[in-house]
Amino acid sequence: MILTLFKSESFSRFTYLALDVFTLLFPLIFSFDTKVHFFKRWRYLFPAIFFTAFFFIIWDYFKTKYGVWSFNDQYILGYRLAGMPVEEYLFFFVVPYACIFIYDVLRFYLKPRSSPKSITYIVQIIGLAMLFSSFFFINRAYTFAVLFILGLLLPISAAILTAEKLVRFIQMYLLSFLPMFVVNGYLTALPVVIYNNAHNIGYRLGTIPIEDFLYSAILLLMNVAVYEWFQIQNNTNPNIRLTWKSKFRNLVKWR
Repeated sequence: MILTLFKSESFSRFTYLALDVFTLLFPLIFSFDTKVHFFKRWRYLFPAIFFTAFFFIIWDYFKTKYGVWSFNDQYILGYRLAGMPVEEYLFFFVVPYACIFIYDVLRFYLKPRSSPKSITYIVQIIGLAMLFSSFFFINRAYTFAVLFILGLLLPISAAILTAEKLVRFIQMYLLSFLPMFVVNGYLTALPVVIYNNAHNIGYRLGTIPIEDFLYSAILLLMNVAVYEWFQIQNNTNPNIRLTWKSKFRNLVKWR
């Protein structure tokens, strides 16, 4: 029924915008929850989102320019900047906001448990495995890019995030699959975003290319890592800042 509404001529051009608004709506409303007080961490959140969005907008620009994907004019407002619809720019702000909200909710509503320090090494090994495997897909631009970038990002993030925060990120990432199947499902089913299969391996979960799940991991992990990094830098306890620097030195030595 909803899919039929999006396809109707009178509503269709608002489709992508509606999905952006839907993504942001409930996290924004509940940002003022009396226990989480998410709005109090906006000073760390918004710089993290803008930093990451800058990277993704440049990446998206080149992927659009070289035909890795394109946008269906039927489902967008029609306003473009550098060849990309304004809704695509909004996507890089509303999705991280919603998911980091989930990340912080988990901090306050799940009972804290000690996380095995081995998770840090597991994340580093997975990152290096992705980095190595990316070169097997050098002729598939989207597949190669998500494997290569996530392969670099995982070890860096493991140097910033504690084992507990890495586990919380994984929990948030898995929870994000539910809204992802709704929002990205509509984006790829209508489709709003049209993928050139010459640049991916062609496997999909439903209508979503499997590369999108790695793309999402990059978007969310980069936001969380920068978000936590800003909080670490603002921490007045010098031991906490020293811990991050020590972890980074150990990461470089381990590699």
